[in-house]
Amino acid sequence: MPLVDEPGLEFIPGTHKRWDSDEALDVRRGQNGPQHYEALPAAVRVIPKPGDVLVFSANMIHRGIYGLDRLSLDILFCDPVPELVTFVDGNCLPDQSALARLENRTAFDSAIDVKANNKVMGVTTS
Repeated sequence: MPLVDEPGLEFIPGTHKRWDSDEALDVRRGQNGPQHYEALPAAVRVIPKPGDVLVFSANMIHRGIYGLDRLSLDILFCDPVPELVTFVDGNCLPDQSALARLENRTAFDSAIDVKANNKVMGVTTS
């Protein structure tokens, strides 16, 4: 959710079900000629206005078009599996007081449980 005007985000439709092309991978990695900031082949740019909420599958290849003064609130939800929850910063999860005020806290409870269980099993998920 952008808080000020911003250049937007790019998405490659269909990549939530398949990997990107060699050409797109070269751009994203800045290898074999293209630079990482060049336009992604077959990408669609979406430019939300301040206050808009943009919901999409983070499994789809995407990237922000970062300007000098990007100010946006990004909230990422994922399946509560250890391989993904590894990237969840515990400082960004709601505390017990905030959880008690939520109508549906299931997504947060799942992430908290996976992180806690992985720590018990000796796997670091910070």
